[in-house]
Amino acid sequence: MNTEDRKENKDESEIEINVNQSPEEAEDSEGEIESLEIVEEENELEELNKKYLRLAADFENYKRRMSKDRADSIAYGNEELIKELLNVLDNLHRALGHTEEQEDSKPFIDGVKLVQKQFLSSLEKFGVQVIDASKGSDFDPTVHQAVEHAESSEIAPGLVLTEMLPGYTLKDRLLRPALVVVSKNVEETPEDN
Repeated sequence: MNTEDRKENKDESEIEINVNQSPEEAEDSEGEIESLEIVEEENELEELNKKYLRLAADFENYKRRMSKDRADSIAYGNEELIKELLNVLDNLHRALGHTEEQEDSKPFIDGVKLVQKQFLSSLEKFGVQVIDASKGSDFDPTVHQAVEHAESSEIAPGLVLTEMLPGYTLKDRLLRPALVVVSKNVEETPEDN
């Protein structure tokens, strides 16, 4: 039975009901049926509208998320490469630290210093910044990692005493925390009497 047959049967049954009723009753029942159908259709329309609005909101959130992910991918796409290059920069820094006292190789040392400076300058072009961990600066646990606490009478407690390994950020993201020694109060030992 197709939909047209069902409609005809429905119309016939309505006609039969209408024949048995008075004209006023038939008019009232038709009005009630129509108002019920309208209410049902309005409810269905409201449900469909709610589904559409939820779907549209989900799609907008998806577009926003994809846009943010794409921007992060562009901004931080070379993060792993930069982390690997920081090891090379650290080795240059260490090599220079061990050769400071040697006067006979001064031109060579100056050349390595220039390479180190150029290397750091190249990284800065891509948004890499050195974290300040100079002596006497405030210890910040979000960018510093304390590897040791040492007593110091010249620097107030809780400040950076020395930097063991420089830290770096890429734009606003931490690549590696600066490894530092943090000062603490000098503990006074009781004198032996």
